[in-house]
Amino acid sequence: MAAHEAVMHEQARWENWGEGLWLRSKRWDLCCLTLSGVLVIIPLLLYEMVGSSATFVNLFVAGVIGGPHMYATFFRTALNPSFRRQHRLILPLSGLIPLGVIGLAWWHFQLLITLFFFWASIHVLHQVAYIVECYERKQPRPLPIWTRAIDYAVVFSCLFPMASYKFIHNEFYIGSTRLLYPEMLKTPLIFYAITAFFALALLLFVMKTVTEIRQGAVHYPKVLLILTTVGLALLITSYGGKRLEIAFQGFNTWHSFQYLALTWYITLLRPQPSRDESKIMHWLDHTASNRRFRSFYGANIALTLLAIGVIGAVVALTPLSFEHAYYIVVLSVLLVHYFHDHILFTRFDALTRPAPA
Repeated sequence: MAAHEAVMHEQARWENWGEGLWLRSKRWDLCCLTLSGVLVIIPLLLYEMVGSSATFVNLFVAGVIGGPHMYATFFRTALNPSFRRQHRLILPLSGLIPLGVIGLAWWHFQLLITLFFFWASIHVLHQVAYIVECYERKQPRPLPIWTRAIDYAVVFSCLFPMASYKFIHNEFYIGSTRLLYPEMLKTPLIFYAITAFFALALLLFVMKTVTEIRQGAVHYPKVLLILTTVGLALLITSYGGKRLEIAFQGFNTWHSFQYLALTWYITLLRPQPSRDESKIMHWLDHTASNRRFRSFYGANIALTLLAIGVIGAVVALTPLSFEHAYYIVVLSVLLVHYFHDHILFTRFDALTRPAPA
């Protein structure tokens, strides 16, 4: 009897762990936001299984998850009349990005790939910071700003210690393109400074978390997400060889999975549309109200396949290599997606508002 009561007690502790602090539920947050980090190994496994073909891995990730996550953005921005009314300059400014991509692809492809990687790394970490901030807002009491500063310092610095080492030693390649890095910064002092900043931030984070545990004020879902992000960031940036884009595709797979889950859940939380909403938004709300994620995912897959067709047309009709054509088409949309998300990642109420009855 005592053993049965002990088992029931442990089960109750597990079921109540982090109660009230999850964005949606314990199971959903763990599966879709944190433990889905295991997806980072998929590109690495594919790379080994298909005979070290980076092209296959890139196309697979882009077709299955990367492309759909990218196009999902535009259901909340370009195709959403209320977003366009609130941000009237966003779409005109967005149109300049593909022009810049095409110009750089012809003029300085190496610079384009370097800018893409830097912006991509900031974008991925910004998404994690957005989730962290939404978790913060689930706290019963607002936390001091210094605690948030420590969280953000850990998140935004975790990718760069090993990355800076590889930059300094000319080991950072995306495909066959070595990323640019200023010669004046190719000194071990840069690596030591970045590593010291990250180590200090991580130490402060651990000390802060231990104090919160002792005070009974720790936010376990948030801490678990941050530690998972840090661990995976160190893993992928320490991946050996010059095929670092495969390791970063692993991080991108996790990021894209998170993004699709977040976007779908935000759609579920979206207020009822007004009558003047577009047909696309009414379709989206109807799809969400009936929990038809497959329809939503299928629409984004269709857009991804269309983009792959455009890449093929560019290769067939121009003297560009496949690598150049791929990045011109993909980055023309991807960088707009980054631009729009920097705005969406300030809308914390979109993810923290109560679920509809």
